[in-house]
Amino acid sequence: MDYTQPFISVKHKMPAPRKHYIIRDHLFGQLEHLADYKVTIVKAGAGCGKTTLLSSFAIERGIKKMKWITLDEHADQAFVFWNYLVNSLSELMDEQTDCQNLLDSNMQKEILFQMISYFLSRLNTEEEIVLVLDEFQIVSDAFLVSTIDYFIENMPEQLHLVLLTREMPPIYLGQLAIENRLLLIEEDDIRLTEKESRDFLVETLKLKKDENEISAMIQLSEGWIGGLQLLAISEKHGNLSSMGSMKLSDRVLNDYITKEIFGYLSEDEQQFLVKTAILRYFNGDICEHYLPQTPFIPMMEAILQKNLFVINIDEEAGIYRYHAIMAEYLKSLFEKQDDIQKKELHEQAANIYNQLGDYEECLYHLFEIKAYEKIMALILKMPQTALTFSYLMKVPMEEIGKNPDFAYQYFFYYYASVDEEACKEIYAFIKTNLKTEKSFEAFRRSNLFFNSEWDFRSSEILSLEEIRNLPLNPITIAFLLIKEAYFLYANSQFHQAIEYLEVAEEVYKKTGNVYIGFFVLTEKAQIYEDLGELNRCLAIYEEIEKMVSQVKALSCSYFIGIAGVYIRRLALEQAFEMLENTQIMMETQSSSIFQAYQYTLAEYYYVTGKDDKTESLLMAVMGQEAFENSYFSARLLRYPIYRGQHHELAQKFARIYETSEDFVDNMDCELLYSSIQFELGNKELAFQLVENLIANARKSQNKLKIVEGDLLKLRMLAETNGDQRVIRNLFIEAVTYAVENGIAQPFWFERKLVAEVFNAFKMDFKKELTTESINFISRVLSADPQKGLPEEKKCSVKKQIDILTEREKEVLDELAEGSTNLQIAEKLCVSLATIKTHINNIYGKLEVNNRVAAVNKLKNET
Repeated sequence: MDYTQPFISVKHKMPAPRKHYIIRDHLFGQLEHLADYKVTIVKAGAGCGKTTLLSSFAIERGIKKMKWITLDEHADQAFVFWNYLVNSLSELMDEQTDCQNLLDSNMQKEILFQMISYFLSRLNTEEEIVLVLDEFQIVSDAFLVSTIDYFIENMPEQLHLVLLTREMPPIYLGQLAIENRLLLIEEDDIRLTEKESRDFLVETLKLKKDENEISAMIQLSEGWIGGLQLLAISEKHGNLSSMGSMKLSDRVLNDYITKEIFGYLSEDEQQFLVKTAILRYFNGDICEHYLPQTPFIPMMEAILQKNLFVINIDEEAGIYRYHAIMAEYLKSLFEKQDDIQKKELHEQAANIYNQLGDYEECLYHLFEIKAYEKIMALILKMPQTALTFSYLMKVPMEEIGKNPDFAYQYFFYYYASVDEEACKEIYAFIKTNLKTEKSFEAFRRSNLFFNSEWDFRSSEILSLEEIRNLPLNPITIAFLLIKEAYFLYANSQFHQAIEYLEVAEEVYKKTGNVYIGFFVLTEKAQIYEDLGELNRCLAIYEEIEKMVSQVKALSCSYFIGIAGVYIRRLALEQAFEMLENTQIMMETQSSSIFQAYQYTLAEYYYVTGKDDKTESLLMAVMGQEAFENSYFSARLLRYPIYRGQHHELAQKFARIYETSEDFVDNMDCELLYSSIQFELGNKELAFQLVENLIANARKSQNKLKIVEGDLLKLRMLAETNGDQRVIRNLFIEAVTYAVENGIAQPFWFERKLVAEVFNAFKMDFKKELTTESINFISRVLSADPQKGLPEEKKCSVKKQIDILTEREKEVLDELAEGSTNLQIAEKLCVSLATIKTHINNIYGKLEVNNRVAAVNKLKNET
């Protein structure tokens, strides 16, 4: 059976009061004024009639907008409680599916406060709403209480909260009491009057006794409705006289129920009651599978006739549960049964609820017998929601080693909730206990985002086929693909990394798991940013932005990521806005997020010329353990090192690059190392290194590294009086690859040199470069250090041929003549590599992929 949303409708049913219930006029009179109070508390012990009071009042007064939640012991957990509450109120909200998805997708407790505000803002408050929370005494968790306090403080005027509880709740009530917004009905208030007691016995229970016996029962019960019911049951067996010395109001019930009630039931009735004691709700279908030897209908008729504290949750569906008085008594008897039988009954119940699709109830029974292997198997089938996370957290860590698939998801859940300390502990446990598992090699190094000591070369990255063949479920496979893709990306294997991510993205599309979707898209965005595909990158961030509105915990990663792209495009005002947003959200974020923020902020400060702040932040960042890893530090280090500052950092980086056994093959590292070698006087080596980098960048079509490599080589040539023709061609190539995606930062970084070259070859560039390219460089050179690039002037639409440079048009004419690349190079007196670059540019601008198509475009437009 496929997993669907947990079956929790039973918890949202208002229990039906017994037939011929009494009308409690003096209490109804108080409840008539519910709308005047923000919170109403009905506090009384078990069996005092709290639930019946509210349900009968709702029926008598015809309250339409009343929502009811019966809490259980699992609800003393923030994610579970709010899942119940949002599910209950969902039909009263705008965009109810969005609300449920928002809750399901968030696994950080601190984000709950923002979600509560969102829920309340979506509540349709055209009419008065009454929300009843029954069995509220189970709420004790301090964090949950703080969220409820926040909820009450921010509730709209039209929402009224009613708490039915045995104990005074731990929520803050002082301000409500001062403002006279709190209605408190306590046990003494809820006791039956003598008339109500008589009506209950005669009209509701249909007890036919003389006045003396009725009066004696009323006196013994002291207004406790549960006591009256017990007396009425025992009286049927002629045992009232034995009750004279017992104070029923003291709730010393077990011995009394055993002696005066339970002992007079048939063996079949006793067995049915004890065995069904563990069922938190049941009906005919459930019991026919649970106790197939017991005819359900005649059994329930007999029990109901005896008034044995059975609550009818849903009359139409025939769903029942036991009242707390009877449930607690019967559970005490169940616990005395043989351990093997108890286990079998819980397993039987779990199987039945599993088949019904009520996986939450199934898990309840499995946890009762600590059947962790079955628990883990079921949780793996459940959607990755906050409710699932709440059950996952209940599995002891020492058990997860029995199910590698569960263990890996256990880790990823805590990773998604940004709990780094828990992740470290879980990773260490898995590494110790599952290292011999076949699948562990795929999981290894999953701590990459909170551990700076990456072991890059001790293990090969698993192939797609190897990962797909692991005996793990699709969610786990997706997370492992995302992790392996990151290592491919770190090693500059960009396109292979994209392949892994696209496979993982298929899982996201099938499951809707927002965390898989977010990690896939953010990693893709990082890769496309490093490839210089900034337009594509920003399009991905538009998709990510929709996820961030759904999962606030992911917002910092989004803000930091897109800020980096804006910096590359020299959109500095937008970058600053994103960094400001990050700072606002930073309080609840992990150390790795904070490091990424510092890194991006340091880049921003450098680009905007805030040298003091740059230096201060650089020293803070470089002092962190993570930045001992050259992969993290390379891109940031180039700023001071390119400017001839911090020679000690340059030498340290070069030493690590040359000696480290686990050094990653990354173009940022290669670029920085080439620059350092040039500054150290190893010019021949530096030229060789940068030329290799540019060649590899061209091969992989890495536009950003072509631009950065060209500009570094251009600077090296300028400082060594290099060939002016080569300088000109490098500049043309750099601009050509930069303009489409607005790769402006590298030119701003080298703006003094760029201005010199641009002015020196201005006439050549007017011929070789498009108007768009000329305008792009002009805008970079005139950029505001604080605001970035000025607004781009809008140009009229031209034919595609018109966007080619004069040189590109010459190359296209030669292609039309049938000339080979070598023949064109010789005729135009340029290198073969330059011709290939021109041809690639022609293909891109004309939106074709071969020379025949390009020539046809030329013919069609001329």
